[in-house]
Amino acid sequence: MQKITYNKDGSIRKKGSGRKQGAKSFINISISELQKFCGSASLVPVSRVWLEKMGAVLTKDAQPTAIKEPVVEEAEEKIAFTLHR
Repeated sequence: MQKITYNKDGSIRKKGSGRKQGAKSFINISISELQKFCGSASLVPVSRVWLEKMGAVLTKDAQPTAIKEPVVEEAEEKIAFTLHR
């Protein structure tokens, strides 16, 4: 027997409402495949949370910008020497 679920107003939810089992809202697609459908100037909706996890900085007025990886400067190796006259 199926579990009875209820709507917010307390009425019994009708069978078949909602997304079917196994249905997916998102799929994975490569950038090259996506570019076949839209050009490089096209706007593509993405999740804000995903974009932040990818390293983008979001501002209220401007478009998101990618965070550049910090450049690690290597310390110069010092050589000890003395001058003789």
